[in-house]
Amino acid sequence: MYRSFILIALAMVIYAQSALAQSPLRFKQMREIRDGGRVEALSASDFELLGDPMFSLLLKKNADKVRLSEIQNAIQPEASKRHLFVVDEAIVSSTQPGGRRVVIAFEGTNGTEKVHGNVMLSVFLSNRELADLQDIEAWGWDNLLGRYNYYKLDAAGSRDGARTWKFRGSSVGTEFMSAKERVGTCMRCHVTGAPIMKELFIPWNNWHAGVGGSFTADYLVPSSTAANKWPVASTSALERLSTADKLEVDFMVPALRRFNESRVNGSVLRTDATGNRAANNAGRMTVLAGRRLLRSLFETVEVNLISSRDTSGAHPLGTPGPTPAAKIRIPLSFFLNADLMFGQRGAIRGLGIAASEVPQGDLTQEENNALIAKFNVSLGNSRGDTHFAWFVPEVAFIDNQLVDLMIKQGIVSPQVVAAAMAIDLEKPVFSAKRAELMKFVPDRFEFTPIPEGTDPVSMPRDPAKDELAKAMIAAIDAANPPADSAASEFRTLLKSSDAVSELQQRVTAYAQRLNTELDRPNPARRQAELERLFKCAIDRRRLMLAHPILKNLQESRQLLALPPSAQPAACA
Repeated sequence: MYRSFILIALAMVIYAQSALAQSPLRFKQMREIRDGGRVEALSASDFELLGDPMFSLLLKKNADKVRLSEIQNAIQPEASKRHLFVVDEAIVSSTQPGGRRVVIAFEGTNGTEKVHGNVMLSVFLSNRELADLQDIEAWGWDNLLGRYNYYKLDAAGSRDGARTWKFRGSSVGTEFMSAKERVGTCMRCHVTGAPIMKELFIPWNNWHAGVGGSFTADYLVPSSTAANKWPVASTSALERLSTADKLEVDFMVPALRRFNESRVNGSVLRTDATGNRAANNAGRMTVLAGRRLLRSLFETVEVNLISSRDTSGAHPLGTPGPTPAAKIRIPLSFFLNADLMFGQRGAIRGLGIAASEVPQGDLTQEENNALIAKFNVSLGNSRGDTHFAWFVPEVAFIDNQLVDLMIKQGIVSPQVVAAAMAIDLEKPVFSAKRAELMKFVPDRFEFTPIPEGTDPVSMPRDPAKDELAKAMIAAIDAANPPADSAASEFRTLLKSSDAVSELQQRVTAYAQRLNTELDRPNPARRQAELERLFKCAIDRRRLMLAHPILKNLQESRQLLALPPSAQPAACA
């Protein structure tokens, strides 16, 4: 009897331990549920749809693991294959106490799961430690369903204050969400549902970088001998500290390109029998979500932030002070959508427009500081500028790469892209004129696919086969817009024999005009043009912060240098 009781008790312990080791994800906090709000039970159907590595390696069976160390071990047991990236909008300051946001990425595989670029964590470190117990945000890429899944570890919905994992939604349908629907969700910042790195390209004002003259947060580098070194830098937590260029090249750019491929693939008609793209007898295929795909060409859907590669010498938290004669080169993407025109960063081919004569502008730190003073520009509560000067929103890589991918596949012709870009040429972001043209974009249209490896820009143009251009011309004709409208100009460009050449001519004329205005032998004219350009930079920062969704990308008042709200006037 006694022996039987012992055996039963032992069996119960073993069962309890087994159950504890098999603790699946049980909760969700979906789009209609906000931060700190009600937590729901994860349904069986929700559970079955999850298949990313974050879920498969951790949350499917071990959602009870809440320590950062055990979470990382579950995802990638080999510590040498983890990377830790640090970002903060006051990263130039080593003042203690302090904290920084950390992104953790993984290389390689774990069993049959590829974790490289398929899982990321977002956590925080203090100047003293990277806490093992803290709130964590995470995403995982589901390659089968072609979507990102978002998760969060916090104490929301917990009666005893214990942290629990929740599924927080997927990227499906995110780009159609209103600003109101995004409040309190992961999609508040993830504009299209894809991962974001606001400063995707060099010089990374707010990231620990240390590449090509970009900022190095010495106080976080383990090998640093800096007097202001943070204690956390001497802990094992920062042994895998990596730089922003690594995050860009090895993780973010491939992730965004893959996401765009999924978006395009999901927008083309397919046959039920094979799942392959369906082609009619003429060899044409059909786009089913044209307005979804073409929106990136006409509207500012997302932004990256870019700056000069030269320091301002005016950051209120930074050192050293200004060097008056030091040159500040204005980023090319401030003047034009350079990546899509010339083919630039992230292996974008673009329209192949000759970059032999492009708009260029530079000023000295002395001139920049005079503009800051004239327009009373502040960063946070102190007069000054970002560490790297001329920090502005630019067309997001994810938007340009999507258009570039559609050009390569023949979904949209170089003619259509060039015609759109020629409208309001000098406003690469937040152009109201280009945005007006979205109403002429059809949701459904046919296209003739281009064989892989063929250069679409060099192909002879056949207007009769450009179904998208014909559909938009017909829509504009039906609207009968005024002769001086953007729609009328766009129609003229679509009908032209070579809109790419027309765009080239406009770019060249713009460059010549800008170079004349900034010519140093005429100081008064140069000063007037610098003031106009500076006001344009401020105007774009304000437009970003006034945008119902993109304003969420600012995490603190240390991000964008701005004057009082009443001045200056918008650029002409």
